[in-house]
This record gives sequence, C-alpha cells and structure tokens, in this order.
Amino acid sequence: MMTRPLVVLTGAGSAIAAELYRRWEERGWTVVALSRRRPPHLPAAVRWLQADLAREAETVRDLGRALAAEGPVRGFVHLAGTLYADRALATTGDEWRRTLAVNLSAAFFLAQALAPRMGPGAAIVFVSSVDARLSARPGPAAAYGASKAGLEGLVPHLAQEWGPHGIRVNAVAPGALETGLGPEGPVAAAVAADVALGRLGRPAEVAAAIDFLLGDEASYITGQVLRVDGGLNLGYGGP
Repeated sequence: MMTRPLVVLTGAGSAIAAELYRRWEERGWTVVALSRRRPPHLPAAVRWLQADLAREAETVRDLGRALAAEGPVRGFVHLAGTLYADRALATTGDEWRRTLAVNLSAAFFLAQALAPRMGPGAAIVFVSSVDARLSARPGPAAAYGASKAGLEGLVPHLAQEWGPHGIRVNAVAPGALETGLGPEGPVAAAVAADVALGRLGRPAEVAAAIDFLLGDEASYITGQVLRVDGGLNLGYGGP
C-alpha cells in the first residue's frame, strides 16, 4: 500500500493553516500540526501535537516521538510566529528571547531534526514577513523584524547544505493580510495605499505560495524568498 506524503506544520491555528489543510487534503497528504492550543474546527485528518515552540528541545523531542512510526517527511512549513509590538527601548529581555525562540530558533531546530527524515523531492518553507526588510506595519516590531530577517538569512545556507540530498529550502514573506488580526479601518486603508495592488492580502494567497514551493512544480527553486505583498512600497499613496 502506498504511503501518504507527510507534512509537518507549525502555527496550526492560523487562517493560512486553514487554507493549507484544504489544499493538502485534496492532495492526499498527511499533516502533523503543532501549536500551543488546539485550534477549533481542526480537520479530522490533521494530527495535532501540543507544543510551546519557545521550548525548542521539548518540541523536537515530542515531535520525534510522534513521528517514530511514520515514514519519510515530504515537507516542513514553519508558519508559527509571535509578535510583541513594543518599541525597541521598551522591549524586555523575555519578549526578545521568546520572539527569537518561536520565530527563528524553532524553525532551525525543527528543520535540523526533520532533515534526516527527508529525501529527494522534500521541501522546507519558512514563513517570514516583509518586516524582515522594512517596517510594513503600523507600529514598532524590532524583535519581530530581527527574527524574520534571521529566518531569511538561514534559507540560503540550508538550501546549499541540503541541496545535494534533494531537499529544497525557501521562504515566503507575506505583507499585511486580511486575517482579523491585522490592521483594520483607517489603518488598513493607509497600509493598502502603500501597496501597488491597493489592498491587503488574503490568507489563501499566501497559502497558494507556500503550497507551490512545497510541490513538484517548484522542483528547481531553492534558496529563495518569495514576497507575497501585493507590491508593498510600490504604491503611490493616493489618487
């Protein structure tokens, strides 16, 4: 009997994750999803694993146990992220360390643990942010931006090291999205005015980019950061 491809995902409860579940169910992929709390309305086919990604060693250990009886891993998507919207002078040590632990360190250590279970055709996608290169949100986010910049810096190194084993490593960098957690009202309008397409992005559009980079259609793409931001900072800011 043919084994269903296995994908590991962090950030199990996000709007982007919900879009990915739908796509992967259509592909017949098995999904192991990690998050601190069990998301409501999680599809029955998704195996959920409780994990605090700031505790990288525990997360790697628990994931290893969960996958002990499973076959090769087809893909890994690090979608989880945390944001403390404090100014740099007000950012505490705990906020800084947790942001880097969840957004950057967990991505590295989980990829490190999963890579030996991967083979030719497997792919890793880190979800970064346009904040890795510019301040795209209405508020301070120095720790968040630094963590995402580190994530993007990690991509070419892993791509080069694991490419000979047939493992591709890329990142997707979304702009501001319509998720219910992003900017709203006048703030959203101000952000959209700085986007060439004149609107915020949709979770489904980011999910499509992630799914593309995981799939065979992207078999010759590695070491890249795909910006899914509608042309942020290409807008002209008014009529």
